[in-house]
Amino acid sequence: MTEAVLPVDLSWDDVDPRRHPFDAGTALDAIKALPPAARVPEGAAWADELAQAITGHFGSWASGWRWARDEGDLGGGPVAAWCCPRHSITTPDETLSRVGEALCQWRDWLEDLAERFDRYPLEDAPGAERATTDLVNAVVERTGAGDAWYLHCRQVLTWYLTRWGVPAETAQEQVERAVSGEFESWVAPDADALDEVAGRFAAQG
Repeated sequence: MTEAVLPVDLSWDDVDPRRHPFDAGTALDAIKALPPAARVPEGAAWADELAQAITGHFGSWASGWRWARDEGDLGGGPVAAWCCPRHSITTPDETLSRVGEALCQWRDWLEDLAERFDRYPLEDAPGAERATTDLVNAVVERTGAGDAWYLHCRQVLTWYLTRWGVPAETAQEQVERAVSGEFESWVAPDADALDEVAGRFAAQG
């Protein structure tokens, strides 16, 4: 069985929806057909086993279904449908429906990001600055700017750069320099912080 990777470690190639076909209409049936779905107990061990089965079936991109907002299962992510085994595992039907909804929310987010990336070709500083503002605001909205939201924000900005051909290591370094000292848990960036990050980001182009 494929080991589920942590979504914070996923690259854009790993999650780019154009590279990984997905049918939201059949996702829940596919999840219900996975071996762990036949037994829905309480506890993290079952959720870990299901996560491995899901990535084995759909691909590593799907590991993001557990990346909950705030202090959830993994924490700091954009998924609202799933929290953690303690709060999200109830009856078998409710639990599996919740998993399916969480997977579709994660996929919807990836498709939204792909569209946003396409709006801002990495050609000039003004375009990069607009992209930064748009992407940070989108991450804040999806995550609620909860616990450790800034980790996913850094990842999204890195994905944007690699989408346009910047080598991964260079992209990570540029993002770290741009956001350094500006973002923190439970706080959405104000206009000044966002302008500072966007300016730093664009200046590195």
